[in-house]
Amino acid sequence: MAANCPARATLLVEHFVSADCLACWQAAPPGLGAMAVTSMEWSLDWIVPTTDDAAMAPGALSEAGERLARVSADLPARLASAPAAFDSATALSKPTTRRSFYVHSSLPHNGYMGVQLHATGVWPQGSSGWIGLVELIPVGTRDTQIERRLVRVLVGPLKLPAGPGKANAVAPLYGLRWPDNAHAENLVATAWIENADGRITQIASDRCADAK
Repeated sequence: MAANCPARATLLVEHFVSADCLACWQAAPPGLGAMAVTSMEWSLDWIVPTTDDAAMAPGALSEAGERLARVSADLPARLASAPAAFDSATALSKPTTRRSFYVHSSLPHNGYMGVQLHATGVWPQGSSGWIGLVELIPVGTRDTQIERRLVRVLVGPLKLPAGPGKANAVAPLYGLRWPDNAHAENLVATAWIENADGRITQIASDRCADAK
């Protein structure tokens, strides 16, 4: 699945699935929450929490609902009724010499992974950084018919540089603890930039050879 993190991709697909809708998670393309993604496109998967006894509650993330609301304020209510899944596709911005960012991580240790975002340059007003751990889930594993990149831990919003040059560069570092039910060997440090409207404009992983 390493091919599913190209730094020069032009499209990001986000799959949002309600924790109540196991059938949505199991759906094959073109089912809702299962929009097909090519090897040259980015993808992120979110399980939006509902109740503690929901079928997919162990994989749900409280920030998933907040992310869905940043995509559109109307979407959380839409996910409350069947079919309880939604796909969002958005164009990624082309890299520019005026700004850059990348992410790297430490080796997993005692349930934690150190993850650091590095950003330089001037970003559009209202932009913010986000870093987290994403679990790679191959097709055919845990009932999914598509390859998933499930967001398991998230930190943000993070401030970006206040101006140009190395003096304004930022490099926030976090020790992120993954859930007990995550497969640590499949976790990937991932970071992205959101604009003021909540659109993800750039994304990177420390497993991408061209992440910088």
